[in-house]
Amino acid sequence: MNKSVKGGILLIIAGVFLLLNQLGVIPGQAFLFLLALGFIAAYALLGGRKEYGNVGFLIPGTVLLAIAAFAAASGSRAFEDLNPAFFFLGLSLSFLAVFVVHTYWFKEMDHGERFWPIYPAGGLLLLSALIGLTTTSDFIQNLGLLNYLWIVVLIGLGVWLIYSSIKKGKN
Repeated sequence: MNKSVKGGILLIIAGVFLLLNQLGVIPGQAFLFLLALGFIAAYALLGGRKEYGNVGFLIPGTVLLAIAAFAAASGSRAFEDLNPAFFFLGLSLSFLAVFVVHTYWFKEMDHGERFWPIYPAGGLLLLSALIGLTTTSDFIQNLGLLNYLWIVVLIGLGVWLIYSSIKKGKN
């Protein structure tokens, strides 16, 4: 199936859900869940792992599913004071799901094409942990430790990039 047909299917699905939402048939949170399931269904109906390009339907499906789950949880009385870190944790899990469901299975692809979802998943997980720590830890809030933590992380990444570049140059 060519890219124009895939794009057309995507636009039709989005348009139908937006129309139903606009008419008030689908309320806000249910709209997000249905839109996410629409993308995931498009991924499955277009062959899933049969083509690498189908990941373009899976990514928005899993991300929207994470957003919808967080919106539904934060809107319920049981989770009124839901830590914002859970939002980024959900996004991290959505990229991990893309890896497990799709990109991992393409053995003929190079490392970057197979394992790219791990990098945003890891970054979002780290961000989730930092937000969780800063919102729940009195120690970090009182000392302003996060201001110094970012500096240490930036310097550490810079040293690591220089070291890995020099190491590769010697080989």
